Amino acid sequence: MTKTRDPQYHRLVKKLINTERTQVLKSLLDTLSPNEVTSILLHLNLKQQLAILELLDQEQVPLVLKELQDSSTVLEEIVGQFSAEQLTDIVEGMKQDDAADLVSILDESQVDAVLENLPAKSREELTTLLQYDEESAGGLMTPHIVSIVKDETVSEAIQEIQSYIMRQGFQMFYTAYVVDEYRHLIGTVTVTELLLADRQTKIADLMNPDVVAVDEDLDQEEVARIAKEYDLVVVPVIDKHLKLIGRITIDDLVNVMEEEHYEDIGHITGTGTEEVTEPSVLRASRDRLPWLVLGLLGGFLTAIVMNSYESAILQIPEVAYFIPLIAAIGGSIGIQSSSIVVRGLATGAIQTTDLLVRLWKELRVGFLNGVVCAALLVLMTFYLTENLQMAITTGLALVVVVCFAAMVGCSVPILLKRLNIDPALAVGPFITTTNDIVGIAIYLAITFNAPFQTLSV
Repeated sequence: MTKTRDPQYHRLVKKLINTERTQVLKSLLDTLSPNEVTSILLHLNLKQQLAILELLDQEQVPLVLKELQDSSTVLEEIVGQFSAEQLTDIVEGMKQDDAADLVSILDESQVDAVLENLPAKSREELTTLLQYDEESAGGLMTPHIVSIVKDETVSEAIQEIQSYIMRQGFQMFYTAYVVDEYRHLIGTVTVTELLLADRQTKIADLMNPDVVAVDEDLDQEEVARIAKEYDLVVVPVIDKHLKLIGRITIDDLVNVMEEEHYEDIGHITGTGTEEVTEPSVLRASRDRLPWLVLGLLGGFLTAIVMNSYESAILQIPEVAYFIPLIAAIGGSIGIQSSSIVVRGLATGAIQTTDLLVRLWKELRVGFLNGVVCAALLVLMTFYLTENLQMAITTGLALVVVVCFAAMVGCSVPILLKRLNIDPALAVGPFITTTNDIVGIAIYLAITFNAPFQTLSV
């Protein structure tokens, strides 16, 4: 039966907490999924959040905290209130990759206490995962993976898989990875192929040798791009010696795509890494302020440029009419070009070696759009000033500004990518500020080097 949920459930939960109707509240929580409980927690204060977690069944708490990992600030406050014993129970109830994500946000004393309390095997696996950058393939993977040896028969492989599942507990999988005697990844076999094949068939004769794997140190954004390109729901991870060491599952891949998407939006809008659920005003201010300061400095440099032309502007004040227009058009062109390039870099359609090709294309597009906009600007300028040469010069300046903005918008993301810096940083405040400063400088330089003031109509 399909269930429908009230999006305002947190109001009822708050009321039940305030009226101390614990049994009714527990009955309600027992009917909710971990995702629904998480949504409620995001609307509560810390005291109320802890009260909810105390009422949940023990196996539910790790699932709820996993869902909270997208709101790291809230999660940090909650786990900071837990004892080492509570944290150990939670970590043991999570998949290893999720447990590593949780442990990575704990303070040093909590980490030591949790690792000390864990069984030796779990401690070893978790310690291995914590050595990786959390945004790398190694940091995303789970070490629990179904693998079979190429020299085994189908019958032997099925028995080995059954034995593995009994040891590790049931886990959903569709593909078994084939390795050689040194555990090098050499192929794949689907579950369907195993079930339908003759039991005496060698795995080496059944496997598909075309397998896509990622290096343990590969950035998570690149992992997600590869998974999308090859339509993978699970990505095997190998070490420097090509040995199979883990797998990244579809839920983690989706989380990466969502995380990278919101991170890029933060760069574009100038909100940095601020979370929607960020409760701290100071932290929100800290994330936004650098971009505002960048804009302020950009505006100050623009003012310096205009100040150097002060006397000329006083003599021909009509020139100042079009400064906002030049800045707006240049910024818009730059954003368009950089957005296309950033998207292309993210999908793999554009490579960092394509700089000259992209520059040539964006220059032509910018020139064509600049000519059209300039023609309209000439008419507008003549209408306001009745000065034909001023109108023509303003239009010419706009074409140059537009071409410059297109080139900057195209080249900066590619150059940032070459430096292993997120190219999304180029979009938004950086591009608009740069184009404002240089675009206005170009406009004023061209305009005040033409004797249009003598050719009034």
